[in-house]
Amino acid sequence: MGYIEGEENPLEKWLGEFLERREAIVRKLNPKSEEEIVRYFTYSNMKTNEKDFCPLYSKNQKCHSLSESELNCYLCACPFYDPSLWDAENKQYGNCIIGSKSGFRNEFGYWDCSNCILPHTKKFVLQYLKKHLR
Repeated sequence: MGYIEGEENPLEKWLGEFLERREAIVRKLNPKSEEEIVRYFTYSNMKTNEKDFCPLYSKNQKCHSLSESELNCYLCACPFYDPSLWDAENKQYGNCIIGSKSGFRNEFGYWDCSNCILPHTKKFVLQYLKKHLR
C-alpha cells in the first residue's frame, strides 16, 4: 500500500514507532547512567535480548559496517535524518540535514544512510545522551 497524500508520512510513522519501542526498552532497563544505555543498545546485545526491535536481527544482518560490538542501535533513527521529505512525484523520500557525503539517494528515491557510521558508534551515542538526557 502506497502513501496517499493527506495520510501520515510513512517515514514519520516509522520514526514515531521506533521512538516508542526505544523508550519502552529504556524504561524497562531503568538505567543508572548513559554508559549503561550505550552498553545495552549495542547490536550484539540487542539482537540477542530485543529480537523484535529490528527485522535485521533475525537475519543476522547489520545496517552499517561497524562490528557487532561497536554498532549501536540507540540512534537507529539518526538525529540528522529528516523524514519529513516525502515527494512521490520526484521520487525523493527522506533527507540528511547535515549533508553527509556518506549518504545517497537509492534507486527507489529514499535517502540511504547505510554508508554512514557517525550516529551509530558508541562514542557518538554516549556524547549524544550526555547532551540530551540532562
